[in-house]
Amino acid sequence: MGNSKTLNQKNLAIIGIFIAVVFLFSLNILSSLEIRTSQIDLTENKLYTLSEGTKEVIKAIDEPITFKLYYSPTFGEISPSHGNYFKRVKELLENFSLASNGKISLNVINPLSFSIEEDEAVKFGIQGIPLDQSGELGYFGMAAVNSTDDKKTVPFFNPQREQFLEYDLTRLVFELAEPKKMKVGLITSLLIESDPMLQYKPWPIMDQIKQFFDVKSIDAKVTQIDQDIDILLLVHPKITDENLMYAIDQFVMRGGRLLVFLDPQNESARMTPRAPPGAGSSELTKLFKNWGIVFDEEKFVGDRTRAIRVQAPVDGREIIADYLSWGVYDKRALNSDDVVTGELSTISVASAGALSLTDESKLKMVSLVKTSKIAQRIDAKLVRGQINPEAILKQFKSENREFTLAARFSGKVSTAFPDGPPEFDTSDKKITKEDNKVVTKLPHMSKANKDLQMIVMADTDLLTSRFWVQQQEFFGKTIYTPVSNNADFLINSLENLSGSQALISLRSRGLSVRPFHKIQDLKNNAEDKYRQTEQQLSSKLKELQGKLQGLGLKDKGDAKVILTSAQQKVFNQFRAEMLEVRKQLRDVQLALRQDIDQLDTRLKVLNIWIMPIIISLAAIILAIIRRRRYNNKTA
Repeated sequence: MGNSKTLNQKNLAIIGIFIAVVFLFSLNILSSLEIRTSQIDLTENKLYTLSEGTKEVIKAIDEPITFKLYYSPTFGEISPSHGNYFKRVKELLENFSLASNGKISLNVINPLSFSIEEDEAVKFGIQGIPLDQSGELGYFGMAAVNSTDDKKTVPFFNPQREQFLEYDLTRLVFELAEPKKMKVGLITSLLIESDPMLQYKPWPIMDQIKQFFDVKSIDAKVTQIDQDIDILLLVHPKITDENLMYAIDQFVMRGGRLLVFLDPQNESARMTPRAPPGAGSSELTKLFKNWGIVFDEEKFVGDRTRAIRVQAPVDGREIIADYLSWGVYDKRALNSDDVVTGELSTISVASAGALSLTDESKLKMVSLVKTSKIAQRIDAKLVRGQINPEAILKQFKSENREFTLAARFSGKVSTAFPDGPPEFDTSDKKITKEDNKVVTKLPHMSKANKDLQMIVMADTDLLTSRFWVQQQEFFGKTIYTPVSNNADFLINSLENLSGSQALISLRSRGLSVRPFHKIQDLKNNAEDKYRQTEQQLSSKLKELQGKLQGLGLKDKGDAKVILTSAQQKVFNQFRAEMLEVRKQLRDVQLALRQDIDQLDTRLKVLNIWIMPIIISLAAIILAIIRRRRYNNKTA
């Protein structure tokens, strides 16, 4: 009887194991087919979860969009980093497709050599990467096409831009959903555009803008901004007419975006013949005061660590000194987490001002370009007359704080004209005439219907050619070679502001490949110790050479040098010290290797064994509990 009972228990156990295996396989198949949209993102920066801004852009799609992801597996085998990045890109594109409810489709294509798919990739402008000496090319790019055959292309997915991957793809979707060019309204007191009467050529920066946007100049006498203007670009504005200030104010109240370039001292204005005193400064005082933004048009910022060394004539003599008015700001000064400045390398400025918020301001300010702490606000009068870098340098005294030269502003704002437009017309007129055309008057708005979206750079000289581009004549054609990212800053800002509210809200994300900071710290510490030991060896060598010179040892050509006993003793001592130092260097490298190996072993144990051990312990505890319950029932 007991044997029969035991046999039945064994059969039940075998059947239970069989059912568990079948259930496991069935669950895997079901999860891959039916519940792919369910996931738990445990990454620190939620890399595999779409931002709310991206979801809003995707929901607004009216026409279907097709993603064609061209990828050569051979390329991933040769470069594992790109192979891993392909998985990241593919998973993100799949999330786009799932969130679109079928409006976005994804096709992954392997463009084999001399195939139709490769011809298609080349036609779309996908960049080919040489894989070997035979000339075979590998591809890792994407083309996106909408129902009206508009297309956008990512020629090559660079892993270094991973933190902006979601932003780039979301912007691509937005541009396909809204294919028309955005219109930029330009208000400036500078001769940026061509003027036939003055035979003045347009600045090269205008060619950059017009490649991507429709640009419309706005006259200083307008009373309202046309409703088809998407962004206002203000370059060195000198607004003396209250009507124009009111027009800008109401443009913002209606949800318009601003890109503003201000300056305490514009070098071009300073060099203009018969320019009145202070002509080089620009301001939006009334609007900025109302919004709680501080910009002092009488002060520029000098950064001792960014200053450019110049040669200038002063009182009939040439001097060479660091010119605090001019500065080159590298990656350390640029906000790497913002899409506008994240991939820029250098920005060159001249007599740039400082931006900040008042304590009462309701706006949020994000710095894009900032100084080091070795900086000072300097009276702009020092750069409005004869240039004297030496005099500016002598009065320099660091304020021991960072200053913001460029920033992004966002938040709720209200009008700076609470009583209505200037010279308010009490009649019931709804129609007025401007430049011989009929314009419908828009109602006065006291509060903005959307959050302010504005980027401000406290310098305008960076747009002039000499601060960002080199010009050369080549067979009658002018060739422009950028030497800094000034134009890229402007274009990136316009592109970012031209997107939807949801797109502007997107920021950089984290990286899927996380560096081992602990291991890198160990290497850095060991290298520091290695360098110190190496310096000791060099100093001992110099000490030996000094001793030899003190003993009167000189070069005697081909004659054999006979060492005295004292010299021989010095050489023997050095040889012993050198061997000891070499031993120390080997010990440092060995200790480094041991520390890294121990850390590597611990990481492997944690990643490979810790989860199986936890599951095993949980299974053992569960089995013990179930056995006790079973024994209690049968007792």
